[in-house]
Amino acid sequence: MELRRLRYFLAVVEEGGFTRAAARLQVSQPTLSQQIQVLERTVGGALFDRQPGGARLTPAGEALLDPARRALEAVAEGLRAARDIAGSTSGPLRVGMIYGAAGSVTQPILSAFARAFPDVRLHFRGELPVGQAYTALLDGEVDVAFTRLPLHPLRHAWITLYEERRVVVVHTQHPLADAATATLDQVLPLPILAANPARTAPEVNDHWLLNDFRNGEPPPLYLSEAWTVVEIAQTLVHTPTVVAMCSEIARQLSPLPNAPLRFLDLPEAGTSQAVIARRQNDHRPIVEAFCHLAATVAHR
Repeated sequence: MELRRLRYFLAVVEEGGFTRAAARLQVSQPTLSQQIQVLERTVGGALFDRQPGGARLTPAGEALLDPARRALEAVAEGLRAARDIAGSTSGPLRVGMIYGAAGSVTQPILSAFARAFPDVRLHFRGELPVGQAYTALLDGEVDVAFTRLPLHPLRHAWITLYEERRVVVVHTQHPLADAATATLDQVLPLPILAANPARTAPEVNDHWLLNDFRNGEPPPLYLSEAWTVVEIAQTLVHTPTVVAMCSEIARQLSPLPNAPLRFLDLPEAGTSQAVIARRQNDHRPIVEAFCHLAATVAHR
C-alpha cells in the first residue's frame, strides 16, 4: 500500500470532503477520488459515505483512521531519526521563499546561519506563491519556508518574524486609484482576483479574499490561472476593474516596475504575519536551529 493514499485519506477526513481535500493536496478531484477508490479496493469496502455536503466516514473508515495516522507518524519519526543519525548539523537544507521572503531581514538571517553552520548547504526555492509554500512544506519539497500566515495549525509550525499591512492593489484607471487609503465598505463589493484558487488551501484563500469580513457572503470573484506575484500583477494590468490583496512587501518591491498599478492602505483588514515555518512533525535539530536563528535575527 502506498503511504500517499493514507495521506489522501486523512486529508478527506480532516477537510470533511473531497473538494477541499483536493485543493489542499493540490491534486484534481478525480485523481483524489481514484486514489481513494484504490484504497477502498484494498480494504474491501467503502471508507466514506459521499454526500452532497461532504463525506462522512463509514465504519470501515473509522476503523482505518487511527492506524493510518499512526502509520504516517511512525514513518515520519523514522525518517527524522535517520536524518538525525546521518548528521544534525551538516548536509543540505531546502529553503522556500515567497515573493519578498522576509523583506530586509532575509539576507541577515541567511548570513548569520551560514556563519553559525558552515557545513550546511542551503538550497533555495524562490518566488513561491503563498499557496505553494503552504503545500511545499507539507509535501517535503522544502524543509523551511519564509512565508505568510495562515498555515495549518496541526500540520505546520512557525515563528512570527514581523507583521506588515495588507494592502489593496488597483489599476490606475480604477475609481479608487487616486485614494491613499480604502475602506472595507469600498473594497468588499468589488470583483477580487482569486489567483488559482483550486491550487491554494481554503484558509489561505479566505485570508486574501477578505472572507473574514463578509459575514458568510461569497466574494465577487474574478477567477484567474495567475499563480506568481508577477502573473497576478500582469492580470491586474489587463483587467482594470479588478482588485487584489497583497502584503506590504509587494508595494516595496514592485513586481512590475512602471506598471499602471496603485497600492492602497486598507487599515481595517489588519496585518499579514511574516513567518519562518516548518512541518509540525519535523524536529530535526538543524531545522529548528534555522527557525530560531531566523527569529533571533528578525527580532533584534
